[in-house]
Amino acid sequence: MTDDRADGRQDSTHTITSVQPVWFLLARPTENSDELPATIGERDVFFGDDEAMDALDLHFAWCAAQHGGFGSAVVRSAHWYLQSAMVGRRVTPGLGDVFLASTVDEPGRSRAVAGGFLTEGELIHWTPFVRAVTRYIPGTPPSPAYGLAHLGDDEVEFGQIWFSPLQSRRVYPKRIVVGDDDT
Repeated sequence: MTDDRADGRQDSTHTITSVQPVWFLLARPTENSDELPATIGERDVFFGDDEAMDALDLHFAWCAAQHGGFGSAVVRSAHWYLQSAMVGRRVTPGLGDVFLASTVDEPGRSRAVAGGFLTEGELIHWTPFVRAVTRYIPGTPPSPAYGLAHLGDDEVEFGQIWFSPLQSRRVYPKRIVVGDDDT
């Protein structure tokens, strides 16, 4: 976790000038999911897998503070995921044909900035992380307007993707594996 500047941009310590992986923590509620947002995790960007995992306890505590304490059903039943993405200028998009497009650059023409996601639902879960990374990418507006795009849309330019999802793996609760006891 790093310090934000007053203008909403990130200090230059972590400015992303070449393609590199980044990590995020995501919590998805499994109870009361109709009454809650799709995700209840924080929006921090981590520059290493270990750094993200070290922050899991802190993020779990933040989640508890916002959603009724450690004993609440929302917090107890949430599944936490460690997600990673490749970020930087001209990243090769993922496997899907669903993209997030910025509508800020030119009126009437969109520019795909993140993709390729497999479904619109997957895109929805990754959008907060695309927004979080924006502050590290030079030349991006601090609060861009985004829209949905599909590969092949004529009014969308696909030549400057800077965010592509890599992996999502559940990190909490972990499966309990009972091994043989040799004692």
